Amino acid sequence: MDMDQINLVQRTFAEVIPVADQFSIVFYDRLFELEPTVRSMFTSDLAGQREKLVDELTFIVDHLGQMPSLIERTTELGRRHVDSGVQPRHYDLVLDSTLFALRSVLGERMTAEVETAWRRGYNLAAEMMMMGASASASAVIDYD
Repeated sequence: MDMDQINLVQRTFAEVIPVADQFSIVFYDRLFELEPTVRSMFTSDLAGQREKLVDELTFIVDHLGQMPSLIERTTELGRRHVDSGVQPRHYDLVLDSTLFALRSVLGERMTAEVETAWRRGYNLAAEMMMMGASASASAVIDYD
């Protein structure tokens, strides 16, 4: 991911912030449409979860060019997601849901170039989250 793509993600996310609630509603609607079984991973009231989603995305987007802090935050996030039952296959569902929600709120501004930048940014964060999840999973294995 180069600096132009980082800037593109950051600029487009700045457009999402004013409609963050709409973005997060579309995101979760799409996620549950794609995989209804993941609904049980969340409480019945999604308002807090939607806020957490936007908060984490804000941190990740803001720190795309700052690898040490991005690695620290995303690996920890991956570790925490293990406790919720998140599996590697869920990361593709989240990517699809993120892009779907972005298209919903950005409309025509969600160009192929913007989508490519978001895919790269997402894949970077997701890879680090899966590394954190993997480290967490291997830490709890009892080898006796």
